[in-house]
Formats: sequence, C-alpha cells, structure tokens
Amino acid sequence: TLFSPPPRGEGVKRQLLPRDEDGVSQVIGTILIMVMMVTIVGTMLAWGIPQIQNNEAWAQYATTRSNLLNLDADMDQVLLQGEGASRTSTVSLGSGSFTLKKAQEDMLLCWSTVSWAQLSARNVEAGATILRVEDLTETVATLTVTITYPNGTVWSGDTDGNRLGPLPPIVAGVTGTAVAANGTAIGEFRYYMQDILSYKYRSTAGQFQIRLFNGAVLSHEPGGGYYFEDRPLVRGSGNVDALSIYLVSYNNSGSQMRSMTGPSNFDFSLRNQGGSDSGSIATYSLRIVVDGDAQYATYGFFQSQWGFSRDLQNDEVYLTQTTSLDLRLMERTVHVSFGLR
Repeated sequence: TLFSPPPRGEGVKRQLLPRDEDGVSQVIGTILIMVMMVTIVGTMLAWGIPQIQNNEAWAQYATTRSNLLNLDADMDQVLLQGEGASRTSTVSLGSGSFTLKKAQEDMLLCWSTVSWAQLSARNVEAGATILRVEDLTETVATLTVTITYPNGTVWSGDTDGNRLGPLPPIVAGVTGTAVAANGTAIGEFRYYMQDILSYKYRSTAGQFQIRLFNGAVLSHEPGGGYYFEDRPLVRGSGNVDALSIYLVSYNNSGSQMRSMTGPSNFDFSLRNQGGSDSGSIATYSLRIVVDGDAQYATYGFFQSQWGFSRDLQNDEVYLTQTTSLDLRLMERTVHVSFGLR
C-alpha cells in the first residue's frame, strides 16, 4: 500500500498548538490577583491611613478649640466684671500641650491729642536706647519727650531731628509724653509686652496652635496663617468716635504654672487682679504697632472693623480724623493657674 501523507497543514497545527492552555491561564490569573492586592494595600497605606489620621487630628483640634473658646468667654467675663472677679473653667485636652509664654507679643500705642500734629514714636522695643519721635506734619520741629519707667525712673530730653537718646534701655510698661517748645502737649505713647497662653498640637496633618491673646483667641492651622477665632477685647461704636482697648497680662505668681500635656481634663482658675484705666483721652491720630504672631491678624482686624489704614513702610496701622476720638486704655492683670482635674 502506498504511504498517504496527512492532509495539507494538519501536522503543522498539532505542533504549533499543544493542549496546555489551562496551565498558562492559572499563572496569569494568580499574577493579576497579586497585582490587584498589592495595588489596593498600597493605596490604603499611601492615602487611606494618612487620611484617617488627618481626620482624627482635625477632630482633636476642633474639640480643643471649642474648649478654649469657652475659656476665653470666661476670661472676658472676669475682665469685665471688675477687680476680684473670678471663675473656674474646665478644658479637655486629648493631645498637645499648654504653656504660659511671658512677653511674647509687642504692642506700641501712639496717639496725638491735638488736631494739628501727628505724633509718631518708632524703634520703641525692649532694650532700645535710641528712639525716633517726631510730628509727621512737621508743625513742631523739636519735641521734649519725657519717658517714665515702671520702676519710677523718669528720663527727659529733646529730639534732634527725630532722634531721641541715648536713654535708659526701654522695658515693657514705659510711657512717653511729648510737648512742644511752648509747653503744649502733643501726645503720648505706651509700650507693652503681652503674655500668651498657648496650646500646641503636632500631628500628621501638621502643627496646630491656639493662643489666648489679649482677650481673644488666635488660631493657626496647617497650611495657613494666624487668624482671630474670637475678637480681641475692643469696645466702642462702629463709626470710631469711641474706642476702648483692653490690654491683658497674665500673672502666675504663687501657682505652679508650667507646660502640661494631655490627654486629660484641666481646671483653669481665673482671677481679675485689677489694673489701671486711662480715662477718656481726646485723640485725633492713633498709631498701633504689633510685633509677633498676632501682627497681621490684629492689623486686619483694625482695618476691617475700625477703618484704620496700613502703613507698609513702617509696618503699622493708623487712624487720623478731624474730630476727636474718645480713646480709653484699660490694663488688666489676670491671675491664671491650671492643674489636673
């Protein structure tokens, strides 16, 4: 019998298509499943867990912020009720720390008591021995300036151009008065260094910070700057014909005021120790300089709420008007202590 070759092409098909497709599919499927699992787990680690941690951090911050707003409300009541007023406030702290920071913010107030002059006092800061004091209208060329220190020391001298000094180093609490050559009072300036009750909390979201500043709550959140949660203690009418400024200092003498860290509940004891009132001051020009974290928030507050203008060159805000402003300065000392509840 003659050999019959297979139909054309059949032998070739059996060699090129072996019957093992099932084994190849199982390997590929396993690899795909592993890739999917790695992707899901990686996504959770890279995005999910940090997002959960950030949400927890913001929740912790929001709770503490609410507690500190309540503490500030209690502080307002103690300040406004007069000397001897006291109150206890409870603050819950899940994480972070409290501390009292002495003399953290500088504030200079300078005002004119006549309509035809604008008193300016600059370079007034702790340790300064040379000041710049002048009438910006140039009506008065030479001013006699008397500076009174908290310890009772009194220094007096005339400006040379706008230069004043050398004089004893400036400290917090100094007051200065300026008069013209004929004895006419031009205006005054006062320099303060204010204490801060500070809360700080670091997390995966960044650093949160809240400060009780001059009867207000100043907040800082990750990615932003400081802003007022609650207004500083300023009283008066919206058309700025009356303006009262409270200047608050903390006094922790006799207490164990120190940095304390949560989680826990704390009892804050607040007591109004009294202070001084300036009385009514007829003011035609007022200049405010703040140096510290509260600077831009404070400037923005006076610009938006009270119509002050901003002097970018000298980094201050000012108000000048033809009618007198009833300015009142109320300095208060508050004894603050806190401990575990």
